Amino acid sequence: MSQLFQKILIANRGEVAERIIRACQKLKIQTVAVYSTVDAQSRFVELANEKICIGSAPAKKSYLNRESLLMAALNLNVDAIHPGYGFLSEDAQFAEMCAECGITFIGPESGLIRQLADKDKSRLLAIEQGVPVIPGSDLITFDDELIMQAKEIGFPLLIKAAHGGGGKGIRAIKQEADLLLGAEIVQQEAKSSFAAGSFYLEKKLVHARHIEVQILGDGQHVQVLGDRDCSLQNHRQKVIEESPSTVLTDEQRSQLYKYTRQLIENQHYVGLGTIEFLFAENKFYFLEMNTRLQVEHGVTEETVKMDVVQQQLLVADGKDVTNADVMMNGHAIECRLTLSPCVTNEITQFDFPTNIRVETGYRVGDKISAYYDGLLAKIICHAETRKLAIIKMKKALEAIHVSGIETNLMQLKTIVSSQEFMENTISIDSKI
Repeated sequence: MSQLFQKILIANRGEVAERIIRACQKLKIQTVAVYSTVDAQSRFVELANEKICIGSAPAKKSYLNRESLLMAALNLNVDAIHPGYGFLSEDAQFAEMCAECGITFIGPESGLIRQLADKDKSRLLAIEQGVPVIPGSDLITFDDELIMQAKEIGFPLLIKAAHGGGGKGIRAIKQEADLLLGAEIVQQEAKSSFAAGSFYLEKKLVHARHIEVQILGDGQHVQVLGDRDCSLQNHRQKVIEESPSTVLTDEQRSQLYKYTRQLIENQHYVGLGTIEFLFAENKFYFLEMNTRLQVEHGVTEETVKMDVVQQQLLVADGKDVTNADVMMNGHAIECRLTLSPCVTNEITQFDFPTNIRVETGYRVGDKISAYYDGLLAKIICHAETRKLAIIKMKKALEAIHVSGIETNLMQLKTIVSSQEFMENTISIDSKI
């Protein structure tokens, strides 16, 4: 295989930066780690071939600083930039700036990001392609328009930022009295996290499952890499993910993949992507698309036995993919171990079992910065069946020992032992 990429800059931090470094090492690609001043001693910085500081701790001055990242890339003569997830991973302007500098952005081209990662535009595309969508509004610009469209849709509803992700930029509204304040909060969150404050309204479906499909495109073909159930969420932030969804019949899964292809097959899509749906009353409704690597990609890797990050690099390098769907084997569960607000923030103990997959960017002695996401580790278990995977996860969680910081470990233990989880009757409205 011809080697287009000799060196890749990773425009991210923590466990996802490490994950990308490992994939690059398999392909013998040199890596550059960028870091903020607070991340100077982090493990991902040590693992890269080269490193460069790009600014101070606030994300806007470092990991969201497009000019600083590109200057580093040009100075170190890299071929490509991998944005990971979060930060600039779905920033069309950054992808465009990379192209103007002759640097490959590992992901779809900027025009597709604008079309697909924008929730309002992707919703309109889904309608055009005959894919069912949740009843909702166009983009909202004025308060009177907000009230009028909300009454038309009916309560309860969701206010959603057009550019968003990771559970940010979303507010559930039960009554009209909460509408204006909710819209203001969503705008502020969206501007702070995604530099764009536009939003729209969406009907809130009751007792729905959140089911998503992983795809890989080479510009001509789209390969479906299975599905995931991500219904267990806390304030719209995913907590536990599974692959595959075990509530679907073969006929329903076939319909889900059909909708996926209807949406994306003629878009000349290059890279990894995830198309998200809500499943309620035996019907699928398109929710949004993420034009990037997902946090929960590990459960897909376990069931399809594929390094999807490596494949993401290869398709960016011009490799073709097959148009055939990939078969899933067994069942995988991922629990997100996250930081709870506390006074102390230095890890004094960080022990995990060795017989399962654990992805983390931290180690003993690290201080957890308040500037970034609170994800500490992803615990992933795979087994032949969902029941066996749950048993394995229970044992794994019992064997984890973390001190010096407060985490959601006890909550995770409670969830996986709950009757609702074991009987698989969960929904996005489950109280956890």
